[in-house]
Amino acid sequence: MKRSTSTLLILLMTSPTVLANTVSATGTSVQSLDNSAGLSLENVGISLSNTFATDVKAPDAAEKNMSNTTAMVIGYKLSRDMKLSLTTIFDKDLKNDREGYIRDPKIGLSKSFGKLNKFFSAAASTSVKIPLSKASRVTTSLQTAISLAGSISYDASEHVTKGLSLSYSPAVITNFHEYRVTTGGSSNTQYTLSNSLSAAYSITDKISASVSGSYYRNFDYTGHTKDYFGIEETLSFALPQNFGLRVGHSTGGSALAVNGRESNVSLFDKDLSSYFLNISFSY
Repeated sequence: MKRSTSTLLILLMTSPTVLANTVSATGTSVQSLDNSAGLSLENVGISLSNTFATDVKAPDAAEKNMSNTTAMVIGYKLSRDMKLSLTTIFDKDLKNDREGYIRDPKIGLSKSFGKLNKFFSAAASTSVKIPLSKASRVTTSLQTAISLAGSISYDASEHVTKGLSLSYSPAVITNFHEYRVTTGGSSNTQYTLSNSLSAAYSITDKISASVSGSYYRNFDYTGHTKDYFGIEETLSFALPQNFGLRVGHSTGGSALAVNGRESNVSLFDKDLSSYFLNISFSY
């Protein structure tokens, strides 16, 4: 069973020099906007990340999967607690046909509500998908997609152990298609409801560990549903010069067995699991 590409993380293999030049060039462009449109360069943020992921099959296995995913997020702080962002992602298959494709970019708006009290904090976000990819325009006839998400975080340092935090994030995605089925005859997804729960622990000031789990349900235009899950364990390292490194294991796929009744959720599966290495840069 092939796992969803949305569970892949990102490995940045670009050198620091190239990244610095990229940021510098972007900064020049934003500076001109700053002069002409009243935008502040100090409010602009750029994040680049890249992930190498491989499944657990033998290197010479016929169904071996390896991939590289590169992402860029450009953010603009509208106020102290609100930010506008543009996200673009490029996927590259490193096995089989070695095809590469760009995912549909997203324009997002996020708001932090800060601390609700001593232990809890909250945030919310929304995004709109721009269907530029061939898969969206031709295969699924996607016109756009709108998502709404929220999160509430709990600082468990005082009640459980220092450095531990928990977070719960519900989300809903509404897709708008020209047709109810794809060009291949399968049903398009109209709605997606998801729930995610994660725990993070700060081992030191530079090292942290986290585990997260998600469960989501897709609804097609006839009301039929399909359930999926995702689980991830990550070890993160804060590096100098705004770099970060993450390594971990993830698994995900159909939440139900072939009979539609028994659970298919597991922490490790030789057909669904993969390992990843991610490095990121933020400016």
